Amino acid sequence: MPRTPRKTKPMKMVRPMKLTTRPKDVATIPSSVALDAHLTNAEKAMYLILSTYATAEGKCRLQQRTIAEHYGCSLRFARSLLMGLRTKGCIQWERRNHHNLYQILR
Repeated sequence: MPRTPRKTKPMKMVRPMKLTTRPKDVATIPSSVALDAHLTNAEKAMYLILSTYATAEGKCRLQQRTIAEHYGCSLRFARSLLMGLRTKGCIQWERRNHHNLYQILR
């Protein structure tokens, strides 16, 4: 007996987020991050790299390997800095395909 095809639900229209991989000419970090004694200088520099690529909403999409190359460090050290920023409430991220979508919180 032949199977009847399933009915599929129509897909929701999702507004594509315009993210760029081009860095800004000038990037700044807020004084709440710059003066935070709990952040190391390495974490502040990593925060600056993320803010260089962030949109006006504070989102950026980069591979961790690219971040490590911009920082000039190993992938393992870049990951440890990103984890430190996440545990201290400066950023959060989620995995999307081959990139991470970072959200700057402060």
